[in-house]
Amino acid sequence: MARSNGWMRWLDRSLLAAAARVLATANRHRSLPVSPSRIGIIQPSAIGDTLIASGAVTAIADRYPQATLFIFHGENNAPAVGMIAAPLTAIRCDFSRPHRALRMLRTARLDLVIDLTPWPNLTAILARLSATCTVGFAPEGSVRGGLFDVAVPHRGERHELENLAAMARVFGAIGKYRMELRSTECALARELPLERLVVCQLSAGGTRAAEKAWPLDYWAALCRKLIDLGYTPAFTGVDADQRTVDELSAQLGLYAASTISLCGKIPLSELGDLLRRAYAVVSVDTSVLHLAGAVDARVFGLHGPTRSWRWGARSARGYSFDSPHPDAGFIVYGTETHPSGMDIMKALAPEVVLPVLCEHKTWKEGRLEPVLPGVCPGVT
Repeated sequence: MARSNGWMRWLDRSLLAAAARVLATANRHRSLPVSPSRIGIIQPSAIGDTLIASGAVTAIADRYPQATLFIFHGENNAPAVGMIAAPLTAIRCDFSRPHRALRMLRTARLDLVIDLTPWPNLTAILARLSATCTVGFAPEGSVRGGLFDVAVPHRGERHELENLAAMARVFGAIGKYRMELRSTECALARELPLERLVVCQLSAGGTRAAEKAWPLDYWAALCRKLIDLGYTPAFTGVDADQRTVDELSAQLGLYAASTISLCGKIPLSELGDLLRRAYAVVSVDTSVLHLAGAVDARVFGLHGPTRSWRWGARSARGYSFDSPHPDAGFIVYGTETHPSGMDIMKALAPEVVLPVLCEHKTWKEGRLEPVLPGVCPGVT
């Protein structure tokens, strides 16, 4: 179930919420099966969410090495599903048609279903109706937790990686949680100036994309500064993001000749390799930010509607900027709206971001170290 689907969200909060209350009255609390042969994992959409959940998926695979694991996913996150470092049978499922989704789940004859989505009543209901034992998230104040045999508390005041860590611990995971992803070598990387390449992700996905966007004139100020210091900004994204890149190029004028557009040119499976090898990554809150954190890239996240402590890159070389706007951080799950949403990223001024990226600080052995003002390390 895509967070970007408005009518499905309405349905989920009305009719499906009522159905969940009815099903939750018949509480059942079974223990995890000892040796299930067929396990279903529900991960409907959102590339970033799928990447973050990869550590939980591998924990399930480690707990049940003899089981066949099916992951029921949507169309847009299929490439991310293919990157999860676990033996999976991927099944594309249209969750906007619940009756068809339920039929596919039941056809798989599952012994155990794990719902990795944190808020939809729909996926919780589908899980409940398709297996003898279910595991899923229970946000505070939500009825959906009553639909699972094993309900994992989901807390909006902690990072999403920590919520997934709680899910992974249900299946015996120990130690620090991390995303477990496969990555292939970026074929285009050999043609790029990696030692001075600054990968820039301008656009986010979903209905909150406009609120998450950093103003283009701010990006233009950043790119001009980077180019003056000898760096090469490179813009990632899907084919549709080229329009935004073209608008930025128009603002850059002659500076645009010193930039590179990679929109639609690098598969997601190769992008992690590029992010790791590039000099730095600058991204709004989207899947590229999470992927950069997973591969321990030198990444700078730009946050406004979301807070970095909730959705920021968690890595030794990750650094986050949070908008100082008083309404910043109104997005907790991804479905929230706010009347000031379009103003929040404007409060994160280039004057705040540029000194950290290019002048006063650099990354050395995973820590921020001061350097001479006006000097961007690594430039020759």
